[in-house]
Amino acid sequence: MVNRNSANTSTLWDFALALYAQPQVPDTCLQLQDEYNANVCLVLAMCWLDARQHPLSDRGFSNLKLHISGWTTQIVETLRRIRRQLKSPIDSFVQDETQAQLRNLVKQAELLAEKKLLEEIERWVDENSQAKDPITASNLERYMRELNAPLSLVFALRN
Repeated sequence: MVNRNSANTSTLWDFALALYAQPQVPDTCLQLQDEYNANVCLVLAMCWLDARQHPLSDRGFSNLKLHISGWTTQIVETLRRIRRQLKSPIDSFVQDETQAQLRNLVKQAELLAEKKLLEEIERWVDENSQAKDPITASNLERYMRELNAPLSLVFALRN
């Protein structure tokens, strides 16, 4: 179980790994990604910030999304698209062990790109921290409302 104290002392990457290892979290994240076009790294970051009781202002949230948009679309989403394409035969090429190995390499690259994205989110938060006001709204719930995703999905991501 991921708890508030570990969020205060762990990196975003470590927090994300621990949270993603919890039951229902991977399925919920993939549902948010596939059905609502959510950025899973941003979902995990919002959980981390909520656990740290670190609210982002609306402007801060918008600035963070803008800051990560290039890396997300140019690197993470491109690698994900390639990895998914490699699950199936392409043209008349035989799907074989070489293609499976290539898919695994792309999967590793995608994971490293997500790690880099989470590290960048953490760096941005550290550099752009506002005074810690009492949390009045959940960062995660705000993101779910923006995605028009059901708030019931938040419960699978909470600890």
